[in-house]
Amino acid sequence: MSSLAISFDSLGMDSIEDPLALLPRTPLRRYGKNQVIYGPQERVEALYLIVDGRVKISRPRDDWEVALAFLQKDDFLGDAVFLGLDRQGEQATALAETSLMAWPIGELKRLLLRTPALGPAFLRYQAQKLSEANARIESLCLDPLKRRLVAALLYMGQRVGQPGDDRFVHILPITHEQLSSYLGTSRELVTQYMNLLRREGLLRYSRRGLDLDLPALQGYLQREAAAESSESD
Repeated sequence: MSSLAISFDSLGMDSIEDPLALLPRTPLRRYGKNQVIYGPQERVEALYLIVDGRVKISRPRDDWEVALAFLQKDDFLGDAVFLGLDRQGEQATALAETSLMAWPIGELKRLLLRTPALGPAFLRYQAQKLSEANARIESLCLDPLKRRLVAALLYMGQRVGQPGDDRFVHILPITHEQLSSYLGTSRELVTQYMNLLRREGLLRYSRRGLDLDLPALQGYLQREAAAESSESD
């Protein structure tokens, strides 16, 4: 089973400030549902912050789309600004009415010079994203689909879930098509396993989205890890 992403707090980096606390406010840019914020061939112009709404980061192909991430409030996008690239290499699409703040490259460079703490703050942010990406790649290589789906739902619930009834947390709607592009499989298989998880009581559908039983999802992954460990002994 794939390993968990490391925690940078455990490495003594918890004293580094959050970049959100160091960046000045900028005028809001508003995007409608399904509006493209930037495409893979567009020039890198700015770093963006989601103030409200949801954004999908993806890599379009001729007849397929790979979803890289689903971002929410207080997430950054436009990371190519840190890599010195001329083109974005990915597409950002608003999944709902979305408001963003943006810092153009020139302004960002000036902020980094004026605010020394901003560099380590962004370094920590990027390092955490890299750790999560490595864990996801490992999971795609090693874990069966049901385990990957459970892990993805648990991750989303822990990051953006809102407390609901009993032990459930609520997340906004996400389609089976979006989940399939994130997990690298077909929509039909995602539907099959989502129905299975619903019958097992790990999730339930509501008019407002999806309710997740986080302890049950975590328990499933722990049982899978224990079973795998006993098989290897």
